[in-house]
Amino acid sequence: MTKETDITAPATTLLVTVDSLRVDHFDEMERTRAFLERTHPRAFSTSTATFGSFPAIIGGEYAAGSGLGDGTSVARAFDRHCVGVTTNHLLSAEYGYDDGFDSFSSPKGGGETLKEKGAVVLDRGTLAYRIASWGWNRYQALRSRVTDIEKSFRPADDVIEQFLTECEGHDAWFGWLHFMEPHHPYDPDSASVSRAEAQRVTRRVLSGRGSAADEDLVRDLYRREVVELDRKLARLWEGIPDETRVVFCADHGELLGEDGLWGHPGEMRPELLRVPFGTRNAPDLGDVVSLVDVPTVLSGREHGVGTLEREVAFAAYGEHKAAMNNEHLATNEGTLGLSDGDPATDPALERQLERFDPEYVVKEDALQEDLEDLGYA
Repeated sequence: MTKETDITAPATTLLVTVDSLRVDHFDEMERTRAFLERTHPRAFSTSTATFGSFPAIIGGEYAAGSGLGDGTSVARAFDRHCVGVTTNHLLSAEYGYDDGFDSFSSPKGGGETLKEKGAVVLDRGTLAYRIASWGWNRYQALRSRVTDIEKSFRPADDVIEQFLTECEGHDAWFGWLHFMEPHHPYDPDSASVSRAEAQRVTRRVLSGRGSAADEDLVRDLYRREVVELDRKLARLWEGIPDETRVVFCADHGELLGEDGLWGHPGEMRPELLRVPFGTRNAPDLGDVVSLVDVPTVLSGREHGVGTLEREVAFAAYGEHKAAMNNEHLATNEGTLGLSDGDPATDPALERQLERFDPEYVVKEDALQEDLEDLGYA
C-alpha cells in the first residue's frame, strides 16, 4: 500500500462522523461543542443516505457507485498509523472503506445476515418483499419479548476504547470513528421504557402505525441518544492530544415527523441536508461547507473536488438533486429560504442546480440503511 506524504496536517488527525444527527439537536451536545473551536451553521450533506454521503466524506467525490471510489480514500493522504472503526455495515471493507487504513473494524457488509440478503435479493414494493418484511418484523417483536435485547448498534464507549487502545504507542496517527447512536431504532440507556419497547415503538412509528403518544416518545428517545453520545464522546476528547486536528460531522439529518415523515427517506429537505459540522485545529472555511470538502479540511490540501472556499453545495439521491448556498435551498420542486423555510427565488442558485450532474447512481432501489431495509419498516 502506497500513501502520499502528508506535509500540512498535525501529527494527529481525527474524523468523527455521526449517523442521522440533526443540526437542530447539535445544541444538545454541550461537551462536544465546547471541545470544538468552530462550528459551521451552513454545512450540507451530499445525500440523504449513508451510501451517498460517505464517498464524499472519505473520498472527496460525489457517489458514483456502490461504495468508496478506488484510490480516493483520505487515509492515503497520511503517512502515519491509520485507524478506522465504523458501526454501520454500509461502511465496511465490502464497500472499500478499509482502503488506506492499517487497522479497520466494522460490521460485516454485503449481505451476510438474513436481513441484508433479503434487502439485496427482493425488489422493494413487491408482494414477496412485503411478506418478508412483515415476517422479519414479527420475528424481531417475538425475539424482543423472550430474550435480553442489546443496543441496536455497537455502543460508542466500546468504539472509543478500541480506538484509544490502538493509538497507544503511536506519536502520529489518523483516525476515523463512526457512531450510530442517533440512527433508528432509538434505544438509549436512559429511556423511560425498556430497550425492547423503545425498539418496538420506534419501528411502529417509522412504519406509520404509531399514536401521537408513540411519536412524542420517539422524539424523546432520539434526543436522549444524542445527549448520551455527547457524554460518551467526552472520553474521546479527553483522550487525544490537544493539538489534534478534528473534523466532526453528521452524514445526513433525520426527520422526526415533519409532514408525517420519519427517518431519512430520499427527500431533498433542509432537515436532512443541513448537517452539524465542527472543527478544531483546522483550516479556515468559507460560509458554506459541503461534506465533499471533509478530506480537504483533514489533510489541509485539495482532495478530490473538495475546497476550503465554497459558495454552493450540492446533493443528490437517485433522480432528485439540490443546490444550497448561505441563504437558500433549491430543488426541482422550488426554492426555500434556509432561515424561515418560506418559498423564495434565487436565479443564480437555480441555474447551478440545473447544471449539476454528478452521474449519481444511488437509486431508490439500492441497498440503503433507511426505512426500506427489512426490519426498519
